[in-house]
Amino acid sequence: MRLLRDATDRRRAIKLAFVLALAGAAAGCDTQAGRDASDSTIGAFKMLVGAGEDPDELPVDAGAPPPQAEAKCPPVVIREGTETHRVYVRGHEGDPDYVVFQGGIVKTARECEFIGTNAIRIKLGIAGKVVVGPAWNNQPVQLPLRAALVRTGGEGVWTQLYPVQPNILPGETVQQFTQVDDSLYYEVPEGDHINNYVIYIGFDELGGKPKRG
Repeated sequence: MRLLRDATDRRRAIKLAFVLALAGAAAGCDTQAGRDASDSTIGAFKMLVGAGEDPDELPVDAGAPPPQAEAKCPPVVIREGTETHRVYVRGHEGDPDYVVFQGGIVKTARECEFIGTNAIRIKLGIAGKVVVGPAWNNQPVQLPLRAALVRTGGEGVWTQLYPVQPNILPGETVQQFTQVDDSLYYEVPEGDHINNYVIYIGFDELGGKPKRG
């Protein structure tokens, strides 16, 4: 009987810690779904492209073709509805008492290197937190994090799935994670411009197969 009470008390303690941790994570979050989250930083990330000269100070040739827009690093946007990833015990989806863990994106950053006239190499960083729920029992945690470069209008040109696996030790309730990829490369087609592109990130519910309780 005492063992049953101890297990119940432990479950209540984890549930309280889960609620408090979620509140803390929400308070510390500086990104919003659907918003440009690319002003945040991870480590020493910096923008590598300057603002350039003020076009108002340059002489204007009425017969010259319009100048090409200055190339800018594509913004990072969290797709609406994909900013969190929550896993339940199978058969108890939607019941907060059976949450195994929940992951959330907190910050993003990117650097861009422009190569020649039409190629770009992007270094993308994503940071977040994972919070264990009342039903967590030291199971491995996997977060299906996805990034995609998309042209305005919805045409995707590349996508990458990152199966992030934060290491949560026994007794811990919250763990941070980071994912950095410096190998993203794209050649912009002739007649197009990199300013027409955006980097979308979020959790892909169908892209990963996290273990459940």
